[in-house]
Amino acid sequence: MKLTGKVALVTGAAHRVGKAIALALAQEGADIVVHYGRSAGPAQETAREIEALGRRVLLAQADMGDWQSASQLGRQALAHFGRVDILINSASSFVEADYLSTSEAQFDEAMDVNCKGPFALSQVIGNWMMAQELPAGVYFNIINIVDEGAFFPSKTYTAHAISKAALLALTRSQTLIFGPKARVNAICPGPILKPPTYSDEKWEGLRKTNPLNALGSAEQVAEIVLFLITGPQFINGDCIMLEGGRMWKREF
Repeated sequence: MKLTGKVALVTGAAHRVGKAIALALAQEGADIVVHYGRSAGPAQETAREIEALGRRVLLAQADMGDWQSASQLGRQALAHFGRVDILINSASSFVEADYLSTSEAQFDEAMDVNCKGPFALSQVIGNWMMAQELPAGVYFNIINIVDEGAFFPSKTYTAHAISKAALLALTRSQTLIFGPKARVNAICPGPILKPPTYSDEKWEGLRKTNPLNALGSAEQVAEIVLFLITGPQFINGDCIMLEGGRMWKREF
């Protein structure tokens, strides 16, 4: 196991992409801070699955849209385990509203959860990382989960897209700030999990939007996380696309 002795903090680890990432890291030997916002039940189930793998778990609730709560999550993780080697900012808010009708509250929700929370949490964890002594060629890792909205405008998820573009900008800033102690990268998933509002027909129709005629999965996001952590250590400040080549099939 490649991550034995490491501690990973995964936000939004109760279900969907965050859970897949947390389980993949645990399978490689990492102890896990399982963060959740409101999904206490699913988070407890994720924690049980991680413990069944023989890993230590801290179950931690925090409002990632609140600066103080996000910061406290970082302090809680460090106090409990004494270290955080890997930070995965996966928790997301998916505000669906077109630009002309977006309210201030909707805009704030998207920006707060998708950018302000990761900013505040990473500040706490990053400060700890920067104070550590590491052997040459060894790095901590911060990985931010972005999505296609960071690159392509959306009529129905405008605030969400803007917030994810901000998270990508944060990734690039963190690359400069946290070097040489930490490598910071982003992952940009396309269609990997069916949104609750999508019918099966609409979801399957997304296959036609990429050259592979395929859909992705949360487990594939987790595979990229592991690649970024354990693979070539010269990858830094990058954003890996996981969307089947959709960007090359878009019609303008």
